[in-house]
Amino acid sequence: MTLDLRRRGSAEEDMVFFAMPYDEKELPNGRVENFDDLYEGHFEDWIRNWELRAERADKAPGTTESAMDVAWSGIDRAGFVVADLSVPSTSVAMELAWALCLRKRLVVIAHEGAVVPSNTQGQFRVVSYEWSFRGLAKLRSSLHAEIEAMRQQRREPEMDLRPYIPDQFRAKARVEEISEDHIRVRDIRNPRRIAEMHKQDVSYRDVVPDHMSQRFFVGKEVSGFFVNRENTLIFTQQEGEDPWEEWEQTYRRGSAFTARVYEVNKAGVWVELPGGGRSRVRDHEATGLKEQDEVPVVIRWIDRARQRIDIALANQPTGVPAATIPPPAPSLDAYPRVGERQGATVSVPNAGFVLVKLDGYPDLPTLALLHARRMSQSLREELEASRVEEGRRVWVAVEEVAPSRNKPGRIDIKVREVEGELPPPEAGDAEEVPA
Repeated sequence: MTLDLRRRGSAEEDMVFFAMPYDEKELPNGRVENFDDLYEGHFEDWIRNWELRAERADKAPGTTESAMDVAWSGIDRAGFVVADLSVPSTSVAMELAWALCLRKRLVVIAHEGAVVPSNTQGQFRVVSYEWSFRGLAKLRSSLHAEIEAMRQQRREPEMDLRPYIPDQFRAKARVEEISEDHIRVRDIRNPRRIAEMHKQDVSYRDVVPDHMSQRFFVGKEVSGFFVNRENTLIFTQQEGEDPWEEWEQTYRRGSAFTARVYEVNKAGVWVELPGGGRSRVRDHEATGLKEQDEVPVVIRWIDRARQRIDIALANQPTGVPAATIPPPAPSLDAYPRVGERQGATVSVPNAGFVLVKLDGYPDLPTLALLHARRMSQSLREELEASRVEEGRRVWVAVEEVAPSRNKPGRIDIKVREVEGELPPPEAGDAEEVPA
C-alpha cells in the first residue's frame, strides 16, 4: 500500500515557530549573549505586534511530550519557521532539516560571522544580523519583510513524513486516571505520551456520560488520536466529520428504526441505529437481548449537546407508543433566572443534598436542588449529622436552570447557599446577586 504523504490538516497561518539556541551562548564575535532574552524580549513582541503568534519548543505550555516531539509538532503546525544558525546547535540543525522536509515557509537568520553549513548553501537566503540596538532593529525590519513576502506568495503544498491522522494510524491508549469530566491516558506504543481526554472529545458515536467513570475504568484501552490543541497535547476520539447535524434530521422524535445490539456490558445494552447513531436500551426493556440481535425502536428525543439519543423498544417496527413521546418542555419564562437570590424552604432532605421550594416560585412543578458541595460548612455538617429537617429555611442563589438531562420535558433548577438575612416564607420577591 502506498501512503499519501501530503498533509491532511491545515497549518496554523498565524503561528511562527522559532528554531533557535537556548540560554547563554558565545557569538562569532566572542561576546556571550542570552538567546532566551532575544526570544522573550524581542521576537515574541515583534510577532505579537504583527498580529501573529510566536512559539518555541521549550515555551509550549501544558505539554507532556518530549522536547523532540514538541519541536516536531510545532514545526508541523507552523505557518512559518524562523531558524537561527548563529551558533552550532544539533537541535536547531534537526529542526531546520524538518522544516525543509516539510517544505515550510522558512526564514533563516544568523549572526554576522556565523558559519552556515555548506550543504545548505543555495537552499535558502540567510538574513544576517548583529546583536546591537541598531542591528536588532534592522533584523526586525528584515524579518517582517520576509514573512510578509511569503504571505503574499502562492503557497506550495506542504509534505508530511508520516500520515497526518489516517484511520490506520489511530493510537491506542490506556486509561490511568478518571475524574468527573475527563480521563488521563497513556499511549501504549509510546509511553512518554500522556494526555487528558475531556467529555467534549468523546467519540461522536458515544453518549457523553454524566461522569466519565460511567464509560471508562482504569486499565481500559481506548482508541483515538493524540493531537496538539492550543499548545497542549490532548487525546480525542472526534477526528473526522461531525455526524450530529445529519442525525438531528434523521432521528426525528417518534420515528421508528430497526437497531442492532452491538454491546452488552455492566452498564446495559447498547444498540446502533441505521446511519451510525448509538443509544442505550432501558434496563426494563433490555431483558433477554444479546449481541447482534435486531430490535424495533422508536426515537424519544435527541440531545446534540450531550451526544445522546434516547430510544424505546417499539411493539412493532412502525408503531409509535404514546408513552415513548415525552411531554413538551415547560416555558423557561416561568422559571427563575440565573443569579436570582431567593428564600427557600427545605422539602426533601437527603444524604448528600436537599430539595427546596423557592419562595418566589411556589407553583413550579420542580423543586430546586441544593447539593452538599454548594452548602455552607455549617449546613453541610448539619446535613451529615441528619439534623436538617423539612421546613428548614435557607437563603440561596440560582446557579443553573436547564432542561433535565435524565427526564425529558422537565426543567432542573440548581442553587447554592449564600449569606443573607432570610425573608419570611410569604415574601416572594427575587433579588439579583450583585456582580
